[in-house]
Amino acid sequence: MSSNAERLKRYRAKMADNGFKRLSFYAAPELVELIAKERKPSECGGRTLERLLLGEAKPRPDYWTAAERAQKAARRAANGRQITKV
Repeated sequence: MSSNAERLKRYRAKMADNGFKRLSFYAAPELVELIAKERKPSECGGRTLERLLLGEAKPRPDYWTAAERAQKAARRAANGRQITKV
């Protein structure tokens, strides 16, 4: 299993531990259009829908651990790339 697949598995477990449920459904074209129109940068469709229904998107657990963020920053710095967001 790749490190990304393992990280995603851990993140899904964190989400479940925090009470989040994964839903899969079909949506009318009008709803899909509304979600696309209302979507904020780096926000998934589910988060957008949650924000529209509840008035806010609930905080999620961090996807990257502090150690993983530090490793990414070090790799980027070593490659001479400027870090804009980690």
